[in-house]
Amino acid sequence: MAPGTSDGEGGSIMEEDKMGTIERHVLANRRTVIKGLGAGAFALAAPAILRSAQAQSKEVVYATWGGSWEDAMRKVWFDPFAQQTGIKVKTIQGPDYGKIRAMVRAGKTEWDVVEVNPDFQWVGPREGLLEKLDFNIIKTEDLIKGEELITEYSVPGGFWSRVLVYNTKKFPTGSHPKSFVEFWDVKKFPGKRVLYAKANGGALEAALLADGVHRDKLYPLDVDRALKSLDKIKDHVLWYETNAQAVQYMQDELGVLALMSDGRAKFAIEKGAPIAIEFQDSQLTWTSLIVPKNPPNKENAMRLINHMSSVEGQRLIGNEFTYGLVTPKAYALLPPGRADALTNGPKQQGKTILMNERWWGDNQPSVQDKMNAWRLL
Repeated sequence: MAPGTSDGEGGSIMEEDKMGTIERHVLANRRTVIKGLGAGAFALAAPAILRSAQAQSKEVVYATWGGSWEDAMRKVWFDPFAQQTGIKVKTIQGPDYGKIRAMVRAGKTEWDVVEVNPDFQWVGPREGLLEKLDFNIIKTEDLIKGEELITEYSVPGGFWSRVLVYNTKKFPTGSHPKSFVEFWDVKKFPGKRVLYAKANGGALEAALLADGVHRDKLYPLDVDRALKSLDKIKDHVLWYETNAQAVQYMQDELGVLALMSDGRAKFAIEKGAPIAIEFQDSQLTWTSLIVPKNPPNKENAMRLINHMSSVEGQRLIGNEFTYGLVTPKAYALLPPGRADALTNGPKQQGKTILMNERWWGDNQPSVQDKMNAWRLL
């Protein structure tokens, strides 16, 4: 899942996809998704029972962004899954979309499950790169609904946010920027801004907010207007290509403000970095779990996804890591106050903006080209 805890965040997305979603899961409104994550009063649910059908082998290969997120998954998901089923989970870091494309087209798929940014849940099927998920194995009754989170080819892996991060030495809490309008104010808040170089990494949305666009009117993005807004701070930006680089910029105090993943920021804070988070207008998104075409361990892949997505699996990860859970019932199983620490927990309600990942699935390549050209000017 963890774009927020990794050395990278997804890969390049190519084309739009028009694949439909499973009819019974189609579309609550955007606010339903945001509210559903932070709710705390859910009925208890029994732990999911792992499917006992014979698998092709005793291994499943999982491609992840790595970092502390991988450590958490290993502890609460992968090792217990191996103990219960005899199926070992092998992890590969760096779920590159070009690699998926190359493996599938060569007929040599090596990965069974991949965590991807959600725009790929539409692009992958259009290019014939993904297996349809087996919903006889993967139970979806308790998964959060709406916003096309569940498709024939994907289920949500977890929720995370890009957040405004500030240096507490330069701007003590209370006197720090509290909006992207202030983030853009280089006179009042001097110093380098740290932004993600990928077009769908939040900088364009932040630029429009800084330019006065209402949070409910961001999409479809006015890219030209966003780039004009970025012109105002262009000389004050450090662009990062990986999440580790963003953290390094902030830890080394080369940057004083950043838009970066909440998981990476929280982990850095725990390690003593002189930074803090402002959650206002944080950009909520999710990761998608997909299975590349013709994987070596297809049934094992489905079983692992079901294990991770169960109410009990989500309870366990909620106690170990801070990303938002994909089964709302699991929030009721957390210790008192723990939900507040999770992405889009109760304390963050009303502050988050849900990213329109379908729009990015349709537009990312052309917008990336335009942003790359702008950076060279």
